[in-house]
Amino acid sequence: MRTMLSLDGIRAGVDDLVSAAILADGWEEALVHFAVAAGARDAVLMRNEARKTVAAVVSPEAALGAADVLAGRAPPNSRYQRVGIHYSGFRIDQDDYALDELARDPYYQEFLRPKGVFWHANTILALGADEYVELSLKRRLEFGPYQPEDRTLLNSVLPELHAVARIAKGVLDAEARGMSWLLGRRGGAIIELDSRGRVLPGQTAGEGNPACPVRILRRRLVTDDRAAQLSIDRAIAGAISRPGRLGVAALTNLEGRRYLLQVHPVPGRARDVFASATALALLIQRDPEPASLRPDLTWLRSAYGLTDREAHVVALLAEGLDIDAIALRLGIRSSTARSYLKDALQKTGASRQAELVALVARI
Repeated sequence: MRTMLSLDGIRAGVDDLVSAAILADGWEEALVHFAVAAGARDAVLMRNEARKTVAAVVSPEAALGAADVLAGRAPPNSRYQRVGIHYSGFRIDQDDYALDELARDPYYQEFLRPKGVFWHANTILALGADEYVELSLKRRLEFGPYQPEDRTLLNSVLPELHAVARIAKGVLDAEARGMSWLLGRRGGAIIELDSRGRVLPGQTAGEGNPACPVRILRRRLVTDDRAAQLSIDRAIAGAISRPGRLGVAALTNLEGRRYLLQVHPVPGRARDVFASATALALLIQRDPEPASLRPDLTWLRSAYGLTDREAHVVALLAEGLDIDAIALRLGIRSSTARSYLKDALQKTGASRQAELVALVARI
């Protein structure tokens, strides 16, 4: 069954991808629209290393197959060996395989065929030093292979597809920088992490500073205390999961000074594909006896996801008021104020009131 492609339809599908890149959301729906316009069932946007996929955003019908690939449950993809990564424009199966080779290929026959797809049209959207972003279209077996004229139509929108990658990267990085600036008002060191919890290149933490309780070793945040290392790893794992959650690890340096490592998830879909920061680790020195404070309510709401009432309770607590005085000031019951405080403790990762006050000591 031959599927005829329409240039207008393909361009409309690209427009949806551009919108997803600008909004940092709606990727799955946009990929569905582009796949249909391109005569495919599945569209997969992925970040690959030389011989494996490390992250992907996919149209819904491709989700189970992508999960198998990422978990290592698929046969080796022969396309990585045959095609390589240094090519421009879309490549279709006939560019690299004879039909009898496809009939013997385990990846095509044992993995793709049982999942209801077979034929490819792939292109690279962004190329890095050791990783690249690829767009893969997979169509049903009964639709037949992509033809040279299909490739010509797909290649006509390549400039727009390359723009999708640039826009997505720029928007996601800008969001991470904005959140980093906001958290930086706390006065602590900020370290950007990728979707696998690795420190993004070009950053330092504790090198040459014996007072710092953490350092970077082979792109990993490490400390010499084994128990504290487990806390760091758990905090990072929580922040980079989906949906991400605030992770907290208590640390102590060699001089006995206490620190708190907060790992904040950064919102925005497809961060792992475009190698933008997925989480921000904030190292805070804890002040055991902070002076009377007037915290910034906007910062409290934005950095920790507090409601207006929760932020007011935290701010008044930091100024030295007790719960009854806070309730009186806000015109609410003491039990209600305690409920707001409990929620604020949970959201900030603090275990008690004194620790919560310490967290906002330098706002």
